[in-house]
Amino acid sequence: METIGLIAAMPQESGALLHYIRRWRRISIGPLRGNIFELSGLTCVLVTSGMGIRRASEATRALVKTHSPRLLISFGIAGAVGADLEIGDVVLAEAVCQLYGDTPEPLLPLKLWSDAARESAAKALARRGACLYPGTAITTGGSQVMEHQLGEMTHPILEMETAGIAQVATESSIPLLSLRSISDGPRAPIPIDLGEMMDEDSNLQARKLLKAVIHNPRIVFQSRRMIRNSRIAADNAAFALVVALSQMALG
Repeated sequence: METIGLIAAMPQESGALLHYIRRWRRISIGPLRGNIFELSGLTCVLVTSGMGIRRASEATRALVKTHSPRLLISFGIAGAVGADLEIGDVVLAEAVCQLYGDTPEPLLPLKLWSDAARESAAKALARRGACLYPGTAITTGGSQVMEHQLGEMTHPILEMETAGIAQVATESSIPLLSLRSISDGPRAPIPIDLGEMMDEDSNLQARKLLKAVIHNPRIVFQSRRMIRNSRIAADNAAFALVVALSQMALG
């Protein structure tokens, strides 16, 4: 049975996926906790990496070392750059790049989902009132960028891990797929600047966050919306992933 490796950053994302899996068990993936289950004739190994490129890279290396997957999938939530994507829409990234300051690195192509996987996921999401789009993953350290900074990229989305996963995938000669659902964007922005709230290793700095709340108490109420939207996005990402995997056959 073929093995694929799944990488999510947060327990919210992993938990949303496991909600759709009838039987799974906990395992160790190097120093990290993971889960293993079977789906549509595939052995799926899931690792929750934590936020940021370093953690994603280390988790992926551990997963590759312990389970030798034939395919890797980065999934979870992301932010929309443009106003053309709705909360809960799902983007299948066809390329990824890392953003340094205001400058994106050259795009790295990703493996494309099969037509059957795309069509099945699109139909299933439509029944939920969501859409499926091709796009481009932009890996940042939490900073928010404007659409004009990214040129002519197709449906650019912001996240914090895929470039790190892609680096390990390239080193290991393992194809990488990406699937992300929209949790925020210009019409439903994150109420804080994540780039300013995080240190260089993608850790939230509690003092800066508390200071921001003191200066702008509305952040508390806006955060409720953010939590709700993140829950919708995590569920749609997990749902679309399960549907897409059900149509997948590794060659």
